[in-house]
Amino acid sequence: MEVAYVATFLVAFIASVLSGIAGGGVSFVTTPFWLVLGMSPAQGGATGAFMATGMSLSSVAAFRKSGHLPKDKKLFYILATVTLFASILGAMVVPKIDIEAFKAALAIITILAIPLLFIKPSAQHTLKKYKTVGLFLASLLMIIGSVIISGAFSILFTLTLVAFFGMSVLQTTAMKRLLFFVQSVVLLVGFALQGYFIWQHGIAGFCGGILGAYIGTKYAVKKGESFAKYALASMSLIGAVALLA
Repeated sequence: MEVAYVATFLVAFIASVLSGIAGGGVSFVTTPFWLVLGMSPAQGGATGAFMATGMSLSSVAAFRKSGHLPKDKKLFYILATVTLFASILGAMVVPKIDIEAFKAALAIITILAIPLLFIKPSAQHTLKKYKTVGLFLASLLMIIGSVIISGAFSILFTLTLVAFFGMSVLQTTAMKRLLFFVQSVVLLVGFALQGYFIWQHGIAGFCGGILGAYIGTKYAVKKGESFAKYALASMSLIGAVALLA
């Protein structure tokens, strides 16, 4: 077995544990690694998409009896439909995107958004009557996030669901895992049909992702809501700094 495949498994495992704990941000770790391996953004996207299918499945399994799975089925079905079509668009557009042009903007947006995670509930509840606006923002973030594949949108998506729908951070994480499964399957198929999927690294990433995400998610559920907020904020800040480096 080549050392590169073992390295892919280990990086995927570590990144997935951290992502499971923080509720997102796996691309902050894996994207630079794909580039080090010499992959193009589209090849990295294909490998990451296959890895993400494993992560999503294992995280949902970890959430299954925790009470954090989405209770608003209508919201989930609408966002899942948006994610499906956005991911089809992303599979066509990503190979043409120069992510370097967006790094600084993504980092700044992420850093500015982090303090909003800690707004007190009384301020959040005032936005619940504007659910239509929240649905529009959540859909827009899923569309942009499918075209510019970056963990920077994870925290913004979380904030939208918390502010407009009164969801907890752990509930938003469960929602994201379900939606990202839809996204990753579509992106994987789209990239693979264009010849960008490197199956050896994909399988190694999938195995590392499915194991790491389960462990990380279980830990986050055990530690609770306050821990999840700080974990997400920390992971997002590290990723933003890495984008600016």
